[in-house]
Amino acid sequence: MKLSHPIPLPFTPDSFVRLLQYGAHPCESPYSHKQIAEWCDTFWCQYLEVDGPPEIDVILPILTDVETQWDLYLANTFTLEELRSKSFENELMPVEWFNDWLSQALKLRVQNVGPDA
Repeated sequence: MKLSHPIPLPFTPDSFVRLLQYGAHPCESPYSHKQIAEWCDTFWCQYLEVDGPPEIDVILPILTDVETQWDLYLANTFTLEELRSKSFENELMPVEWFNDWLSQALKLRVQNVGPDA
């Protein structure tokens, strides 16, 4: 499957939250669910071999889940031939999933705010 045009946002927790908000409101989003999943995968891959700062480490499981659920959604929805031939730029995962990931990410952000914040 061909990769999408990459999302030009920095790999930060704030960008992640913004993308989850876009995923929860796809009609208002400048990015496809496919682009969001690819961005999450690229972000996660930057921390495969290195320890990240705590604010990154806590969101890595959610980043992984977004990309994994995208792959599973496609594999369970489309035939092998469709997976080989379609672009999936207009395909949408359930927005409830994005709402759940957003809730998790926001909860983690609140938990990681220190006394100096």
